[in-house]
Amino acid sequence: MHKKNVVIMKTAREIHNGNKNRLNLPLHKLFGWSVRLILSGFCWSLYGGSLLAWFIGLWLVKELITDVIRFAWGCLVSILSFAVVVGIIIWLLIL
Repeated sequence: MHKKNVVIMKTAREIHNGNKNRLNLPLHKLFGWSVRLILSGFCWSLYGGSLLAWFIGLWLVKELITDVIRFAWGCLVSILSFAVVVGIIIWLLIL
């Protein structure tokens, strides 16, 4: 009974922490924020506008690009998995 409670608590903790596939380390976050801040400062100095608007815009672009890459990777994995399953079925039918 004690082991079951530990598993439930671990699952709840994992759900609370969110997606484990994304890097969530403090150094990675600090590096990402620093790069976006430097890029937004560069864009702000070139094109003007608001530094905060550039910062938020670059964050949105990063999220969009990340989601597109994640979607394309998922599609590629799905297509390759389907091709492998069909190949195994055809191979078994030929035997």
